[in-house]
Amino acid sequence: MLETRRMAAMGASMVLVGLLVGGCLGDPAIGLLDPPIANLPPYGGIGPQQARDVISQLQDDPMFVLLDIRTPAEVAAGHLPGAINLDFRAEGFHDALDRLDREAIYVIYCRTANRTGQAFSMMLQMGFGRVYDLQGGIQQWMALEYPVCVGDLSAEHVCVDM
Repeated sequence: MLETRRMAAMGASMVLVGLLVGGCLGDPAIGLLDPPIANLPPYGGIGPQQARDVISQLQDDPMFVLLDIRTPAEVAAGHLPGAINLDFRAEGFHDALDRLDREAIYVIYCRTANRTGQAFSMMLQMGFGRVYDLQGGIQQWMALEYPVCVGDLSAEHVCVDM
């Protein structure tokens, strides 16, 4: 009887360990791009050059979202081509994030990467798996003379290479 209990406990322990290891490893495809972009982490902070590569590679993918979290006035003054806007400072920002597709790939940016650092943490806590935070924000992007658009997102606007 004692030997049967030990065997049952050992079997249950092995199943539990298997579930824990499998759960920790997760789906190896989560956070990876196909084909992968050189030196791109599964999620986290990326520089403007990597962001440009991700945007270029995924701009036509319906599962890709370029998310500008600045105020509408900041967006109108200059934003990345193809961006959508959710204002980090708006009262319903958290609820708006909560309605986004957690399976999509996101590049998020703000002016200098302060707000995106906070939004990035929120998104990970909410279960988003593929989020990239543009380090240095649009300021770094513009310093490298990458393309920007000027004007309200809901109206006609002009995009130019810097």
